[in-house]
Amino acid sequence: MQRIERASIPCNLCTGTDVTVLSNKSRSGAPLRTVACVGCGLVWSDPHPHDPRRFYEDEYRVAYKGCFKPKAKHVLRAGRVALARLRAIEHLVRPGLRALDVGSGGGEFAYLLKTRGLDVVGVEPNRGYAEYAAREHGLQIECGFIDDVALEPQSFDLISVWHVLEHTADPGGVLARLRSALRVDGALVVEVPNVEATCQSPRSTFHEAHLYNFNEATLRRLGEKAGLRTESVTLAPDGGNLTAVFRAQADADCGATLLLPGNHARVAAAVRMHTPLRHWLRTHPYRRTLNRLYRAVEERVALLRAPRGRALLDRLYSAVDEARVRPALWPAIAALFAFALVFEEVFVDRLLPAYGWTEAEALVPYFGAQAAAFVGATWVALRRGYAAQQLALLLAAALPVFALPSYC
Repeated sequence: MQRIERASIPCNLCTGTDVTVLSNKSRSGAPLRTVACVGCGLVWSDPHPHDPRRFYEDEYRVAYKGCFKPKAKHVLRAGRVALARLRAIEHLVRPGLRALDVGSGGGEFAYLLKTRGLDVVGVEPNRGYAEYAAREHGLQIECGFIDDVALEPQSFDLISVWHVLEHTADPGGVLARLRSALRVDGALVVEVPNVEATCQSPRSTFHEAHLYNFNEATLRRLGEKAGLRTESVTLAPDGGNLTAVFRAQADADCGATLLLPGNHARVAAAVRMHTPLRHWLRTHPYRRTLNRLYRAVEERVALLRAPRGRALLDRLYSAVDEARVRPALWPAIAALFAFALVFEEVFVDRLLPAYGWTEAEALVPYFGAQAAAFVGATWVALRRGYAAQQLALLLAAALPVFALPSYC
């Protein structure tokens, strides 16, 4: 039975103060008291380990990135993450929409939306990153916290909050403020780390930068408290992140429904069961290490001759655009198979035997023609500049052509 203690900061969801302690240390080993609300299961640092305003204005980027403005490797990584995020919400993105990106950092995601024809405003508390995004990408960036920015009611069609909510001192208040700025048919996208995740080391679950920690139930309910309707919540493949899409709805007094019976026990059990032994007995930490090594090498290679700043993002984003507008390779693959079948039926099975060719002799021109078609398709693909993965798909799909003998 876990001992119930009193929190110095009331729960941001249900306002309760009865908590249990999940951890007393941060991932850095420094003291950090992390508690879970008995009433709803929301997790937070009690007390907060720093003054959020000062920390995120001046210290956060330096502490976690080692610089006051993004380096080329940071731009490349953030650009790739931006593309992945766009793929996740592509059904919400249309040219002409007005978008707000909260915690825009170096402006990579905001700039990607801009290239897709959206009118974008970014909000970033760190001065170095905000100035860089405005200067380098020509973005409208408001330097400050979301509480400092004047937001007109119902002025945005799309609001994105990628890994920001967990850093705020009042996540419920942030969602309520963004709800008021969202148009009736607009969407609010929120992504946060999942407190139930087991992909990271148990010692890395809690740290100073994350003042709050959520699971799906608390994220949903916090949105409902702010007057939002949950359209969907997606769990990342490794279980590390939760991505929620909210829609505006009429404000309602949730009252006692803010409590989430059983959720505290669920969260506490997930944290308690995520032990170092269980973690290292899984394959995930080893695959994660190998993936990081691969990405580090690939990143260095990619940056050898890469441009910097905006030009780097232009090349990264345009490569994706070109891959999308090029013709699909499935017609080419279908043509190869059709050629194989027709050539075999007409030339190998009928024409050559009429001139006295044996089956073995007929296979020679058959495979020769297939090889010519295969090489020709590859040459066309390379000349047209298909992406490497598309070319690999063509080659892999065309290989069975060579397995079509004349007696099939």
